[in-house]
Amino acid sequence: MYPLEHKSVGFRFSSDLSLLTLKGAGLQLVESHTYCWDNRERRDEHCLVQFCLDGQGALLLDGICYPVRPGEAFLVDIPGKSRYFLPDDSDRWEFFFFEFSKECLPLLRRIYGHTGPVVAAGLDSPLARQMDALYTRALQDQFATLYENSRLAYGFWMDLTACALSAARDSLSRVDAAKAFMDQNYARQDLNLDRIADHAGLSKYYLCKEFQRRFGTTPGRYLREIRLAKACSLLMTNTDYTMEEIANRVGYSSNNYFGKVFRAEKGMPPDQYKRQNARYDLVRSVYETPKIRQE
Repeated sequence: MYPLEHKSVGFRFSSDLSLLTLKGAGLQLVESHTYCWDNRERRDEHCLVQFCLDGQGALLLDGICYPVRPGEAFLVDIPGKSRYFLPDDSDRWEFFFFEFSKECLPLLRRIYGHTGPVVAAGLDSPLARQMDALYTRALQDQFATLYENSRLAYGFWMDLTACALSAARDSLSRVDAAKAFMDQNYARQDLNLDRIADHAGLSKYYLCKEFQRRFGTTPGRYLREIRLAKACSLLMTNTDYTMEEIANRVGYSSNNYFGKVFRAEKGMPPDQYKRQNARYDLVRSVYETPKIRQE
């Protein structure tokens, strides 16, 4: 897709029309940790799309730090409550950047509602090739008129929005797959966030963010709740199991750790929970939905 020259190109317009336009474009490589744009202090007004080609950058928005990796683009409204920079754990960040007029704000907000400020497009995607072509045209002064500029800007934002919404639908199905994987494998003692994310085909960071958005809790807490719910069922209905056996059956290799987790969540140790329910002759399990009776 590249190499291309590391340059920047700006556009000036003389028109009373409110059109979505490309105001600036560039290809940049930063290798200094002094690189930082605090958008609260900027006076210029535009919307920025910055697409990572190599290395890694970071975006800080509303107190959340988003890594920006190759194939990902972040979107921000400038000025605004955001900051982007070269993080300490990265030694380089190469990227395309595109500055658009504020007429793209409704589309930017639509994208935020589905994916947040970072869109995963892919390095070899049609959208990435479109960015390459857009930058090349800017370098070669191929925007003959305001209308040509606006036509290409609108086309880019339509494709960016379609890419973001498609990625959002895909991520939801992957998050559902992660939840199902935990439901089926909670008893595995080697089940952890790395394995869950690998199974879903998502990064740990993205999985946590989208799982929280979809289910209102983190994957780690959800797994803990499943395990403790299964433990409670065993404590109430299987009096012959030792605490060690119950711990192992719900995914804990250490009885001591299982006891600490149980007490923190239930307010009592598991053996007390078991004795509390032992005064009944029969203990019935109540399910969220009726069990289907087999004839």
